[in-house]
Amino acid sequence: MKTFPTSAVWCLGILFISVSLITTGSSEVQVVGPADRVVAVAGDDVILPCSLKPSVNAEDMTVEWTRLSLKAENVHLYRQDRDSNEDQFPSYKGRTSLFNEELKKGNVSLKLTRVTLSDAGSYRCFIPTLTSQVKETTVQLLVGAVYLPVISIAGTKGWGVVLKCESGGWFPEPEMEWLDSSGTILPADGPPERHRDPEGLYTVRRHVTVNQTDTNNFTCRVKQLEINHPKETKIHVPDYLFPKLQVGLIVGLLTAAAVVVLAASGGGVYWSRKRTEEKKLRELLEEREKKIRELLEERGKWAVVLLEFHI
Repeated sequence: MKTFPTSAVWCLGILFISVSLITTGSSEVQVVGPADRVVAVAGDDVILPCSLKPSVNAEDMTVEWTRLSLKAENVHLYRQDRDSNEDQFPSYKGRTSLFNEELKKGNVSLKLTRVTLSDAGSYRCFIPTLTSQVKETTVQLLVGAVYLPVISIAGTKGWGVVLKCESGGWFPEPEMEWLDSSGTILPADGPPERHRDPEGLYTVRRHVTVNQTDTNNFTCRVKQLEINHPKETKIHVPDYLFPKLQVGLIVGLLTAAAVVVLAASGGGVYWSRKRTEEKKLRELLEEREKKIRELLEERGKWAVVLLEFHI
């Protein structure tokens, strides 16, 4: 009878075990979730991905969806070929479901409808009836709230019009920016004003002074980088809202100044008279400047009133 060396027996044994492990590992069914967190907007529906790899029929398996918090919340339970949600957490009543037609393909993903901010958190997809070591996966859900910004005209400043943009009810904290018609970001009148209410939602507002352009079209954009769901509002500012000097007033001012200067510069005028004429000239110029400012302020007020009436 032929015998094998002890070393050869050990080598064959190790080879057999290695092949067995590779074969088992490659065919073992595992629960697999998404590589990244799932992002949703409040009010929308969302799918929390979970599946079996390799794909096997999950119709006869037990599928447990729970939310991981201080006290685990029963989100959805499927067993014995049907949903069994008698002990479901109240806030999820009528909002959860599996894709029954996809169970045979190993798809045990959960659909959650009418998402709220309080739904944000970690969820566990667990299949206790699996014989493999990897029976569960965790899905992270981030929920954001977004709303359209509102633009209003705050008045005039210099030769420009001051615009105000405000948007509330955001989560997480958003960024706000002003753009012209070509998409170029405009320098705002200072940093944005931010406020957070007792419910944790953010309100942000920002002012910008715009000058007259070919289009007079401007955009306020609010964005939240984590949920990548920007909102924007556009406005067209009519030409008549931009302050303008009256041509007649300018001509009259220049004419009066020229007459006074000519009179004051006549030959043979004594020094005292010259000082008197210069004083009158200064007073006249100051009076004209005052009238110009009053005219601009009055036009700015009427522009805002006309815009409100037009809106």
